[in-house]
Amino acid sequence: MFRRIIGLLMLALGLVGIVISAAGVYYGRQAVDSTFSGLDDTLVLATQGLDTAVDSLELAKLTLGDVNNGLDTVGEATLNMAKTVTDTRPLLDQVSVVVSQNAPASVEAMQSSIPALAEVAATIDQTLSTLSAFSIDEEILGVPFKYDLGINYAPEVPFDEAFEGLGSSLEGLPEELRSVDGNLSVANENLAAISDSIVAISADLDTINGRIAEVPAQIDSYVEIVDQINGSLETVRTQVTQQQERVKLILTFVLVWWGMPQLALVMIGWDFLFGRRGATAKEIREDVMEELEEEFEELRDNDDEKKE
Repeated sequence: MFRRIIGLLMLALGLVGIVISAAGVYYGRQAVDSTFSGLDDTLVLATQGLDTAVDSLELAKLTLGDVNNGLDTVGEATLNMAKTVTDTRPLLDQVSVVVSQNAPASVEAMQSSIPALAEVAATIDQTLSTLSAFSIDEEILGVPFKYDLGINYAPEVPFDEAFEGLGSSLEGLPEELRSVDGNLSVANENLAAISDSIVAISADLDTINGRIAEVPAQIDSYVEIVDQINGSLETVRTQVTQQQERVKLILTFVLVWWGMPQLALVMIGWDFLFGRRGATAKEIREDVMEELEEEFEELRDNDDEKKE
């Protein structure tokens, strides 16, 4: 009787182990798919954010190109006026218009665009810093998984501060340009001095324009960096997909390996319940009948003892 109880217990434990192994394979693979799917979604979102940043940089580059062209035009016009003002006084009024109206308007247009450019630059800086710190260091079923993008982004001067510095260099310039009008009116009879002032202004515009002309090259370098990061993200996504299948295979192997002994436990329990391992059906039936006859005889003996 004790043998049958042990056999029943081992049979039950073995069956439960097999069920747990099968359920672990099914739900474990689903959990792995869910985990890696979330990681893939994060990488896709990062890629989309970088694409948006590239579009913003391209727009900023076009805006700076327009400002650069405008300042080129203003600088050339100012220089031409400075050359002709010494020869004819009527040109002084035209110089006054160019210097006190057109040039300040162009500089103010650029100043108004700098906050938006600085905001875009701050977003890019934050994105690049986040991607530089991005790494995965986890252990799944004893298997270490480590990923990083291989990006080291630590500029000496943040991108947004560079734009803000450019904006600071332009502060007060429109007012200075407008104040020239009054000076030109007062110095109408001193054309030589006015010509020198206009030449100096033209030089300032050339300096500012030279600084602005350097910005598109920096934007191109940032776009190239973002493109490289996008390529790295695509590589990481491919590697993640490959690792996903590997993790699922390892998980399946481990759970199946764990479930095989449970099958042996079921076989042993079955043997304890119904007889020798590998016995034929006839032998098992004979063993069961013998056990039943022995139990009936014990019951009869107990009844006889009670009657006596």
